[in-house]
Formats: sequence, C-alpha cells, structure tokens
Amino acid sequence: MVRKRRGFKQYEARLIQLLRWRFEKAKLKVDDHLKVGKLPLEIDLIVNRRAAQKTRGSSSLPQLFEYFKRYNVMELKTEQDPLALGDLLKLQAYTWLYMQRHKIYSVAEVTATAVVHHLTPAMIAALPALGYKPAGRGILRCDSAFVSYLISIEDLPDELAPEELQVFSNSKRRQRVFLASLGKREKKSLMDTMFDLYESEVNKLMALYNIKPKSMRKFINALGKEKVIAAIRKEEMIAALGGKERLLKLLLADMNPEQRQKILAQFNGNGAAKRRSTKARAN
Repeated sequence: MVRKRRGFKQYEARLIQLLRWRFEKAKLKVDDHLKVGKLPLEIDLIVNRRAAQKTRGSSSLPQLFEYFKRYNVMELKTEQDPLALGDLLKLQAYTWLYMQRHKIYSVAEVTATAVVHHLTPAMIAALPALGYKPAGRGILRCDSAFVSYLISIEDLPDELAPEELQVFSNSKRRQRVFLASLGKREKKSLMDTMFDLYESEVNKLMALYNIKPKSMRKFINALGKEKVIAAIRKEEMIAALGGKERLLKLLLADMNPEQRQKILAQFNGNGAAKRRSTKARAN
C-alpha cells in the first residue's frame, strides 16, 4: 500500500500504486518513497529482482520494462507535475545514493528510469546535452555509468503502453481501458484509480456549471460517457444527473451490446450494494 505523506500529489500516489501492483504480480520486490539521505530525499519507486530471476517473457511484466536489471530506480511524473531537467539530475543522484547505501558496486546491475506524462519541446531540445538519445517511440536512453531511460507516456505506441500508463495518458486511451475493465475483479486497483479521476472531474464540472437534468445530454456528450459511468456509483450522483431511468437512456444510446451490458451491471451492482447496506443496518 502506498504510504500517504504530506503534500504528495494524489495522482502520482495512484500511479505508484498501480505500478507496484503490476511489478509485485511479476514477483519483483518493490519499495516506494525510499529515503536515501537525512534530508527528505525519497525515491518514488524501487523495483528489484533476485539475481537469478529472469523477467523477459514474463506474462505479468509489461514488455516496456523488460530492460529491468537487478536494481531499478524510478522517478514518476504525471500531467500535473511536468518533468524538469533538474529531475533527471536528481534521478541520477538518487541512484548513486541508493547504490552507496546498499553497497551496490556493479553499475551493470542498475537502471534508472523516469516515467513522465509528456515532454515539452524545450525538454526535448535539452535532452541531448544530458546524453539522452531516442530508443523507440516515447523512449529515450542515456548510456552513462549506469543505463538510464526516459519514458514519455503520451508518445508511447499502444502496443508498448501497459494499462497502468494508459490510464494516465489521455482521454481516448483511458476510455478504452475503462470500458474493457468494467466488471473485472482483477482490475480493481485500475478501476479505483479511474473512478477517483473521473469522479473528481465530474463533481468539479457539475459544481462549476450548475448542471440541470434537462441539459444532461449535452453534458454527457461533452464530458464522455465513461466519466459519467464512473460518477454514478453513488446514488446521490444518479439523482443529481436526472434520475436512473433518464440517465440509463442517455448512456445506453449508440452503445454496442457488450458495453450496454457492462453499464447495466454497474447500475445493478449499485442497487445490490445499497440493499446489502440497508439490510445490514436493519440487523
């Protein structure tokens, strides 16, 4: 579980949680917010594997991270916290500090990785000065003492971007993951993250524009159906959006049978949960 700390950005904490779940599923050892000095110097994520453990070909480890060696230091940046050149220098320093504290003297066993939402034109222009060269779409590599990677989520091709990163990429990718993951228990961490992202956005927009039931069709079309689906887990949200029947009619329009079934299951799940809660209180 990701530890909460004062001032830490919620979205980055969620991204750490998702990646930690994925790496632990691949049987890798994961630590987050690891201190590497007396000052508040913390590494976002450390992903380690046993000396004899091979990650290549693992069904649980995304192809994107097959370059992982024994010790892997990671810095994460979401859309709300853009990457600066100083962050890459900090990642290098953190990696050296980690090696010193744990008496790791073989640079061949270490990689450093920055996973960021996007790269600005100014950042792209400055990266060659730090030794970063393109290594594929959305991936740059720096061959210093230890190998460093810079991964831009927005620029990754779909086949290389795991679901955990697609969620933090853009609305189109997020919607695809959302609809594919509805109702799947093994996707709970992924769905919880998207619910948090969508509910926050829906609530802010509704408060800002004082949305009325009669304007819901325009609101849904502008916002995106998957965000509304995420928001309707709560009965009070259903009421605010014009009631269950009206909302279902708007949401189910133009959807294929599979998507329609998932949305209906979402509503039925809300109702079942409410009935269980009512019964529990009565007992």
